Order: sequence, then C-alpha cells, then structure tokens
Amino acid sequence: MVVSPDSFIRGVGRRIVDEVLASGCEEVAARVVQPGSLLLDAIYDDLSRKRIYFGTYRYRAIDALYGLGPSLAILLRGSPGIHRHFTELKGSGPLEKASPTSLRLRFGAVNTILGLLHVSDSPEEAELDWKTFFARDWNNPGPSEVPDSPVRLGTPGARVLAGLLDSPPGSGESRGFLQVRDQLRRSLVAYLWELLPQEETASLARHLAALDRAPLSGEFVARMAKNLDGAADLLLRRALTASFTPDEPPLDTRRLWRTLEGHGITVDPWARAVLTTCQYFPPLAHDGNPRESASPADAPRLARSGAESAAHG
Repeated sequence: MVVSPDSFIRGVGRRIVDEVLASGCEEVAARVVQPGSLLLDAIYDDLSRKRIYFGTYRYRAIDALYGLGPSLAILLRGSPGIHRHFTELKGSGPLEKASPTSLRLRFGAVNTILGLLHVSDSPEEAELDWKTFFARDWNNPGPSEVPDSPVRLGTPGARVLAGLLDSPPGSGESRGFLQVRDQLRRSLVAYLWELLPQEETASLARHLAALDRAPLSGEFVARMAKNLDGAADLLLRRALTASFTPDEPPLDTRRLWRTLEGHGITVDPWARAVLTTCQYFPPLAHDGNPRESASPADAPRLARSGAESAAHG
C-alpha cells in the first residue's frame, strides 16, 4: 500500500493507516518515499509491461499527485484474500461508483488520482510495487539489489511515520474541487476587473454583489469573459470560464500557472494538483469531511462525466 501525499496534506494519513492495520493484516515494513522522475518512470514502465492502457494524461496526473510531497509505502501480509479485501476497502475504479463506506470516500478523495492511497490489486501487482517502492533506493539512484527479506528495512513503523507526515491537527487541507475552482475564478475576476469596458462595470458589479460570498456562477464568469474579449490575455479568459472537468478539452495548466505568475496571481500546489487532475478524472464533491454541494449549474456536469478505472489505483 502507498499512502499518497494528498492524505497527509488532508491530515488523514494516520487515520487511514490505523484503519488498514485494524482490518486484519500484518505490517511487514514501511518507508517514506519522495517520488521524482525516476520513480514515476518506473511506475509507468511497470504498468506498460502489464499492458495496462496508461495514456500520457494519466502520467501527468500522477506527476501532479506525487509532486505534492512524500508518500508512505507499507508492505502488508494477510490472508489469501487480502487483495480483494483491500480493493473493496479503499474504493476502486471510478470513485463516483465506489461504496460510501470506502476509505477514499470517507476521508475526502478529490478524484481517482488524488485518491489518498494506492493498494496492489493482485499478487503480481504487489510484486511490482514492492520492487518499485522498496527495493530501489530512490534517494540514492544507482544499482541496487532486491533485499533478501523485507524485514531488513527497519523503520519506526507505519503509524509513527504517518503521524510525522500528517498536517498538524486542525490545519489539514479542506478545500475540494469546487472551492479550488471558485478561488481561482475570484482571483481572476479581481485582477481583470479594471480591463472591463466602463459601460459594463455597473451591471456586473450589481450581479457580483447579488452573489455575495456564494460561488461565482457560470453565467457571471461567462458574461465577464465575453466583455473582456480583446482586452485580456486569451488564456486568462479561458481559465475564467473553464470547467476543469473531462467535459471540456483540457487547458495546458503548466502554461497557465506560468502565465498567472507573470500577472502576479499565485495558485498554491494543492490547487494546481486538484485542477490539473480533475481535467482528466471527474471530481467528487467534497469540502473536507462534509459533502460539498455542487451548484445547480455544475451538478449535471459532475454527474455526467465518465471515468475510467485507474491503472494506478
């Protein structure tokens, strides 16, 4: 099992580890890994050898996930049905179809990639994952041998390591997809406001005031973007109205972040990962622990978006 960085950013990594270890398996070894390009390439190659379709968009999404920080790899031992058990426990495949009692849904997964944890779904996949996350020394790249036994990897234990990596109590990231997208839209509205034609500002200001602190509606951002035609950077106008879901062609987010930075608009790493991955994998609706409500305009879009089973789930 790999507890991914979004778990620790959310502040739920230790709770996930506790539930997993309480479900009837034995912890054999645990180690903290900081995936970089070498490890991501290894994951991609392993999946290719298994002949699992793994488009480049998935590669970019996994890069966005593991770029958030360290992960915790745990080797577990259990009964012959352990893989089937954990596939059900974590919530596998398209997450909108997962059981509400699954770990991913209960602890606030954003989408299939920002899914809090990865668990090997078969003995064969477990062998690949063991060699990828344990046998190779990614902190000291170079030739390495597969250890004779995983017990040679002594650590303080998964619970202790997860506690070290978790965000402090009360400081875990609680923003879900809709909140992250609305925050970006608000930043763009504030920055682009002075470029609006004078004759439109009064009407748009009344519309904005009527929304008060509610999420900016699709109608409002579409109207503003139309009035900015020819007066603002095309990429900024596209970002203002983008759904950041699979229903639309994806934006080049790396270019977008650079453009925003050039205009003095900062998008934090969590928001970047959420918006990048949700362009390819339908977002679930969360605002932390309680369920986040989609606005009426967005609800059909979130429900319609299809999702493929994650190859790296």
